[in-house]
Amino acid sequence: MGSNLYAIGLSGLQSSRARIDTTGQNTSNVDTAGYSRQKTSTIAEANGTVRIKDTARIVDKFVNEQVRNDVSAHSYYDTYHSIMSTSDQLLGEKSVSLNAYLSKTFKAIQDVNNDPTSSSLRDIAFSNIKDLVQHYHTLSNLVGEQKSIADKRLSTSVAELNNITGQIAQLNGDILKEETRSTSPANELRDRQEELAKKLSGYLHIKVDYSKTGVMTVALANGQPLVMDKTPTKLKVEEDPKNPQNKKLYIDFGKYEVGVNNENLGGSIGALVDYSADFAVKSDRLLGQSAISIADRMNQQNKLGLDGDGNFGQDLFRIGRISFHAGQHNIGNASDLAVRVTPGKSAEITTDTYELSKTDNNRFLIKAYDEHGHLRKHVTEINTSTMKPDDKGYYQVPGLGFDIRLGDISKYSINDVYNFSPTEGAATGLSLQANSGEDLALRAPIGVQTNPNNMSDAKLTLTSVTNTHPDRSAFKSSNELYQNAPHSIVFTGDHSFEVRDGRGNALAKVNNMTNFKDLLTQAGLAKEAGFDLSLQGSPKAGDEFDLGPQFTGAADDYNGLKLVSLQDKPLIGGKTSLSESFADLVASVGSKTASLETNKESSDVVMNQSIARRDSISGVSLDEEAVNLLKYQQAYSASAQVITAARSTFDTLLAAMR
Repeated sequence: MGSNLYAIGLSGLQSSRARIDTTGQNTSNVDTAGYSRQKTSTIAEANGTVRIKDTARIVDKFVNEQVRNDVSAHSYYDTYHSIMSTSDQLLGEKSVSLNAYLSKTFKAIQDVNNDPTSSSLRDIAFSNIKDLVQHYHTLSNLVGEQKSIADKRLSTSVAELNNITGQIAQLNGDILKEETRSTSPANELRDRQEELAKKLSGYLHIKVDYSKTGVMTVALANGQPLVMDKTPTKLKVEEDPKNPQNKKLYIDFGKYEVGVNNENLGGSIGALVDYSADFAVKSDRLLGQSAISIADRMNQQNKLGLDGDGNFGQDLFRIGRISFHAGQHNIGNASDLAVRVTPGKSAEITTDTYELSKTDNNRFLIKAYDEHGHLRKHVTEINTSTMKPDDKGYYQVPGLGFDIRLGDISKYSINDVYNFSPTEGAATGLSLQANSGEDLALRAPIGVQTNPNNMSDAKLTLTSVTNTHPDRSAFKSSNELYQNAPHSIVFTGDHSFEVRDGRGNALAKVNNMTNFKDLLTQAGLAKEAGFDLSLQGSPKAGDEFDLGPQFTGAADDYNGLKLVSLQDKPLIGGKTSLSESFADLVASVGSKTASLETNKESSDVVMNQSIARRDSISGVSLDEEAVNLLKYQQAYSASAQVITAARSTFDTLLAAMR
């Protein structure tokens, strides 16, 4: 009996000592980051002794998972808000507002309209146009610099993430070794691993699981692995093959790479990826769309008037070259491929990315993708056997606002792919083609002279100019009318008129008029002539009006007013004005920044609550440990008394036998 009592007391001593050790370790690690409170468990044996089962961590894997999710969300909003707020401050500055430069430019042109003969006013207008071009460059550079910062941070974050996944994989090996040699779990190593997983979640939204052997596995939210057993994969940042301006994430398995879906990545890496796509690339393309729109529309309008030297106006701006990117697996070499904005079609230009691919010997498909890489429903085909290029080899693509020159189609292989975005870098590529203020074509290309012998006070005025091209209008390149073009309008009655050419021959006759608007349209000549006129007042039979460029004075500002009116026209996509477009960009950045700030603050509260919940379960409470320590000390003393009693009983038994 004494022997059994002695065993009971000894096992109690060992049990109490182990619990005291565990309590001491908990107390010592009260401030250790990631430490999980431990508890020693025991099992009662049939002989009355107690056996130490193990010392385990007190954890709730579901709470730990929630902590990781909340850390990932907070890191995402915190990082996104940090870099977005900088962009908001930059674009919100009045000194860098595009609208201020647009207003100054159009005001300067209006000032010239007040005195088109003033060389000094023309010089001021030219200087403002030059400043506007430079400001497009400045804004594009600001956006580009922010994107460059985000890209550098992305590369640094990916390197840090790979370091963490390597440590987690190494700990898997260490845990297996330690737990193979011991019956107790490797608590401290598992704590370190949990802390690394929490840190990892700050970079990406991850899923943590445990294999049959008990080692940690880590994967992205979509299931792609980052840590498999003792082997980590490598996350890589590379240029997106569809658009090198964007960055794409890949998982490197050693022998091959797999692309990562950039959507809903979470964490700081997800924030940097989303910033580049949602703000940096989008903003650059919106600025490019604006630059293309103002350049194209002002160029087209300037060609419809006469400049300071009395010649037809030419392009004021030059739109930069549109770059394209060949697919990685292309076989052919399409060296003559080129893309240009269709003159006068800038309203059709979007911020999409386009993919040109050869589908058979004569057909090419054009697919459009939005900024997130989602395929648009609209697909356009170029059939070289039925479509004819212009004299420079360009095929006009209906509805897309750009032309494509394919060159020698035999240099393309089936399924070759080329990607491009007309608005990408267009703000930086914008340049000034005009040489001076004299290049502003403010005068109308044609004027009206009223015959002094007319019987009425009716006045014929120019209402529209649509074309001055010498091959497709009434105008010669020398700023004269062709002989067979409309040279005069003669009223043969109060409600009838003739349009006569330079020799006095009737080109068209109109009878029984109901209104006096757009006379050449009524005569069926407006499109061919490239201009139209309307009558104010009621004419009389015999009234005559002569037409010609010689009837416009040097102070005429007809086309100058048309140039100024572009300020309020819906040039962007045919829906939004230039100033409205930039204001929308600034407003969207401000709104996004405010939304991110709100989300950052709320996610911080949620994260802290999750961490507090985790600490209430796994954290060390000094009060609780003090109570445990007193209890285990008393148990230890009691077990010692049991041993003393066993010894006394044994001694008594020995004495009785003597």
